[in-house]
Amino acid sequence: MKKFIASLVLGMALASASASAQDLTAPDDQIIVTGARAPVLPGNVGSAITVLSSDDIERHQSRYVSDLLRTIPGFAVSHSGVAGSQTQVRVRGSEANHVLVLIDGIQANDPATGDEFRWEYLTTNNIERIEVVRGPQSSLWGSGALGAVVHIITRSGSDRQSVGGYVEGGTDSALNGALRGAAGGERFKISYGIEQLSTDGTNISRSGDEDDDSEITSANISGQFAANDAILFKFGVRSIDAYSQFDAVDFFVTGLPADSDSATDTRQNYAQLGATLGASDAGTKHHLNVRYFDSENQNLVDGSDDSSTSSERLTIGYQSDIRLGRQLLSLAVERESTKFEQRGAIVFGDPNQDQEIDVTSAIVDFQGRATERLSWLLSARLDNNSDFDNSLTGRLSATYRVTESTVLRANVGTAQKNPTFTERFGFFPGQFIGNPDLKPELSTSYDLGLGQQLLAGKLDLQVSVFRQDLEDEINGFVFDPVTFSSTAENMTGSSKRRGAEIAAQWNISESLGLGSTYTYTDATEQDAGGNRIDELRRPRHVGSVYADMRFAQDRGRLAFTADYGGTRDDIFFPPFPEPSEIVTLSNYWLLGLTAQYQLNDTVKLFARGTNLLDTQCEQVYGYQTAGRKLYAGVQMTFGN
Repeated sequence: MKKFIASLVLGMALASASASAQDLTAPDDQIIVTGARAPVLPGNVGSAITVLSSDDIERHQSRYVSDLLRTIPGFAVSHSGVAGSQTQVRVRGSEANHVLVLIDGIQANDPATGDEFRWEYLTTNNIERIEVVRGPQSSLWGSGALGAVVHIITRSGSDRQSVGGYVEGGTDSALNGALRGAAGGERFKISYGIEQLSTDGTNISRSGDEDDDSEITSANISGQFAANDAILFKFGVRSIDAYSQFDAVDFFVTGLPADSDSATDTRQNYAQLGATLGASDAGTKHHLNVRYFDSENQNLVDGSDDSSTSSERLTIGYQSDIRLGRQLLSLAVERESTKFEQRGAIVFGDPNQDQEIDVTSAIVDFQGRATERLSWLLSARLDNNSDFDNSLTGRLSATYRVTESTVLRANVGTAQKNPTFTERFGFFPGQFIGNPDLKPELSTSYDLGLGQQLLAGKLDLQVSVFRQDLEDEINGFVFDPVTFSSTAENMTGSSKRRGAEIAAQWNISESLGLGSTYTYTDATEQDAGGNRIDELRRPRHVGSVYADMRFAQDRGRLAFTADYGGTRDDIFFPPFPEPSEIVTLSNYWLLGLTAQYQLNDTVKLFARGTNLLDTQCEQVYGYQTAGRKLYAGVQMTFGN
């Protein structure tokens, strides 16, 4: 392994030695920080990339980031009911915990909830942009980055003071409000935000009339201080406190969700401290970061504590960025320690436990520029895991600019997902018993892409085809005839994901823009008999259409969206002793409209409607999707 990495570094250094010098950096609004270990131009990354800007977020006026993700190619979103209820995001047919989420560089997937990110608690206030890199990224960011990496980047502050916020009300006694601000000077910047969303909710089960309410409060503060031109310090803190009611499954009569006094109380905390040494034009830069995440998830039944899970993750990393002519070499080491805790009543077994896992990683990432038209990225990561065998993952991507309006992309990579604490050790009496002998999931992925500009650059077309082969996929619903509970097992054979993505954006004029996306996904796995069957909750067809119109000298704005979700299979567990069965959920359209009007430099009025056709559908079997909702509010901004 050491020889492999040494040869890789030497090869890249020799390649760079023969190249003439050229600066790969660019202004902040033209680079991304997720496609490589160091900032990189989007045109130099062979992976499919989507960036949602602050203007995109403003246009939609969505309060939850998951609603924005429906407009991104390859993404399929599943809500288990109304606002605040469990939300899962799958990319290119991947599992929900195969999408790695970063918030200002902090890994945000929750080890206490199966390594899934809690999308239902991520609000849009104080977010500057959202970077999405699809395809395998484990060689850059570690376990879990099989389908995509989603990087949430919050506002970084300003050298001028500003403050703003909004308040809105709407259907189901919804009351939402937020405050955000920024300040700074010649050497420091600071940004802060706080947001609270609350609703009385509606009934999410097919029967009954109990409304399920939710409340989410999130706050963040971040800043940076430049001691001099060569030393920069950064810090960030984020906290979430959320409460949401849900309908538990009636395992004895219907096997479906039914009215119940069940709720989840969740708290999450993020923190980081970092330093960068090296001037902007230095040949070498050094980065040191300490990042922390913890969560606590308390399950309540009839108002009393029932069970809980919690997690804690500490990551310490060092990275050196070395400029070699027009190339850039990044070398990094990381140490990650993760703890898991479960507490509950002792009923036919003891769920109380404490677990821990440690990973030490070495990362090599190389940004190459062979010619003015050809760019490439090569990365490798070696993980030394306390509980599993050493893992080596890699990625090679390339872009070739055929003409000024035509770009070809190619990407190949391997990725890994370690079994979760829940899959290995989880214990839920009468429902699930973990399997400590599980192996990591391994994947190899390929994708090819074409970027084409037409109509003098007004029409932008992006096309991608992708393929992923997943080995040792973990099935967490394997029935154990001894305990009459389910467990987790590595599946035999391979799971295959194939598909294509299309995205088009047409800027007809300065005041009118149209766009659309479409994704076809064929995700299959092998059953016990060796037959290929469709994987659950992976629609073959998803897409969106949107229109953005400005009027009244840009003071007014209308934004229309139509999101399509195709038919998908799900699983139903009827009461014992009936066997489980596969069910098919119908396709649907969800229509939304946002209207905004800027009264003056300070005050903006807005109104929005979601699910305007009041479509009745289920994205998860047995859980109703929220019906038509209407909201209106005012937004105020003071300062720059």
